[in-house]
Amino acid sequence: MSKYIIIEGTDNVGKDTQQDLIIKKLSDTVFHKLHYSSLPFKDASGYYDKEKHATYSTELYESMFLLMMKSKLGHKVGDIDINLIFNRAHLGETVYSPLYRGYSGDYVFNIEKKYTKALREELYLITLVNDPHTILKRDDGKSFYGNEEEVMAEVDGFRRAHRLSTIKNKLLVNVGTMNADEVSNIIIDFLNNQNTITGENKQLNLFK
Repeated sequence: MSKYIIIEGTDNVGKDTQQDLIIKKLSDTVFHKLHYSSLPFKDASGYYDKEKHATYSTELYESMFLLMMKSKLGHKVGDIDINLIFNRAHLGETVYSPLYRGYSGDYVFNIEKKYTKALREELYLITLVNDPHTILKRDDGKSFYGNEEEVMAEVDGFRRAHRLSTIKNKLLVNVGTMNADEVSNIIIDFLNNQNTITGENKQLNLFK
């Protein structure tokens, strides 16, 4: 069975590292890596074209889920599994848009909800968070935030987005003082053991 893994979280919580450790530790599973980053719809003064950003993002995330669905529905007996890791995906839109772009990104929950039942076995969400002080210490100067208060707003936003997501298989990890391998062990255990409820009716009951 294919795996579609979404890794979300603020900057500087170890998303890239955990992506690579998943590939390393699940070496019998071949993954395609997709990295979603900021869109180039901001001028030199820092002004966002809200309408263009929202319109583009809507189609982007709709097609992201369609990519998973077409991969699943196109799979035939004997075909190799297509496995995808998304380094950042749709949930960042619910965090960054109200904080920095001046509009709500909660529309992505409506997009997500259309696909989560059909993808209930294949789709996984991993959200990484940490305390603002630690995140700020690791800052590389490329992040949106500029102080601990803004970092806290982002962390709270990702916690909220994780809670509201209808993805069945989801894991929230507070990295804290854990090293990369300790975090990875939690994630690998989750990926290996999460789908313990089998049978379509029982699985669909999880969404009620």
